[in-house]
Amino acid sequence: MRRPEFKFVIILLLALTLCTAPACAGSAERTFPAMVSPNQEFQVTVNVADYGAAGQVIEKLPAGFTFVSSTLPERAVTVNGSKVSFLLMNEKSFSYTLKAPASTGTHKIVGLLRDINKAEFPVLPADSSITVSQSYSGGSGGKSSGGGAGGSPEPQSNVAAKELSQKSVTAGQHVKFEFPQGVTCIRYVEFDAKKTLGKITTIVEMLKGQSKLVSSLPEGTVYKNVNIWVGSGGIANPDSIENAVIGFRVEKAWLKNSGADETSLALWHYDKTWSKLETKKVGEDSTYDFFESKTPGFGSFTIVVPGENIELEPSNSADPSPSKDSESKPASDAKKPSRWGSIPGFESVIALGALGAVYQVLRRK
Repeated sequence: MRRPEFKFVIILLLALTLCTAPACAGSAERTFPAMVSPNQEFQVTVNVADYGAAGQVIEKLPAGFTFVSSTLPERAVTVNGSKVSFLLMNEKSFSYTLKAPASTGTHKIVGLLRDINKAEFPVLPADSSITVSQSYSGGSGGKSSGGGAGGSPEPQSNVAAKELSQKSVTAGQHVKFEFPQGVTCIRYVEFDAKKTLGKITTIVEMLKGQSKLVSSLPEGTVYKNVNIWVGSGGIANPDSIENAVIGFRVEKAWLKNSGADETSLALWHYDKTWSKLETKKVGEDSTYDFFESKTPGFGSFTIVVPGENIELEPSNSADPSPSKDSESKPASDAKKPSRWGSIPGFESVIALGALGAVYQVLRRK
C-alpha cells in the first residue's frame, strides 16, 4: 500500500474511533523541582490517565519562563504565548523542559487536561509553586506534588527527613503507598479508593520539632512529629477514599527509656484540633515495635505516649492541608471544566483526527 493511502486509512480509522468515544474521567498530575536557580533549565513531568483515544494538556507558564523542549514529537507541541499545548495519543506520561527567568521570586504553573470529548480536568496540583532563588545551588531539588514548596506547606527548614511514594489510584481498588527507604518512622499509608484519582504522590515528612502548621501539641511525651500529604488539592478526602490506615514504627529503646507502655502509645491527627486515633500494635522486631492507626484524613500528626484528647483552639496559621477549600467540596467539583480559552486547532484535531494520525506516522520515522 502506498504511503498516501496508508495515511488515509489511519485517518479514517481514527475518525471513526473519535466519533464513538465513551465518556472519560481524565486525570493529570504534574511534578517538578520546588526551587531552581535563575536561568536554570529544569524538567516538568506530567502523568496522565483516562483521557480516551486522544487528549490534550495545556500548561500556562509563569511570566519569564521559557519553553525549551519536550519528550513528545515536535509536531505534537504548540506554543501560543504563555500557553503550551501537548497532543496526546495513548501516552501515560511525558516531560517538558523549561528555562527559569533571570529574576528571582515565586511563580505558579496551572494547566488542564482536555479529553477526547473535550471535557476538561485540572492538572494537579491545580496551583503549583516554584521558587527561583539566587541561593539555590542546583540539583534535583524536591518535587512539587501537593501544593507549596517540596509538595508541602511545612517550612522545609523544619523537615529532618522526607520520602515519596507514587501509585495509580483506581476506583474500587485497595492502594498502599510504601516507604522502603526507612528514613522516617512512617512505613506505609493505605486506603480503599472510592474514585479514580490517577497517579498521585504521597509525601511523608519527619520533622525536627513541632510542626509550624499547628498551634500546640497534645499532652504527653512526643516520639516524633510527622506530616503526611496524599495527592494534592485535597483530593484524598472522604468523598474519594475510605478505610485509611497509617503504619509506623517506634524504637523499643525509646519506649523503655520513656517508661511508657506500648498499649498507651497513640498517633494523633491535627485538623484544627487534635484527635487521638485508634492505634494498635501489629508486630515487632529486635529494634522496633510496629503500629497501625486508622485516620479520617491526612496532614500533621504526632506520636505521643501517654495522651489525652485535648481540644485546642483553631490555629491562626494557615490550614495544614493543601487547598483545604477543595476538601469541603465533593471531589467531582475538582474536575469541573475550567473556562480556559481554546488553543486554536484542537477542536479540528479532535473532530477529524488528522493531526493525530500524522503524529502516529511521524513517530514511526
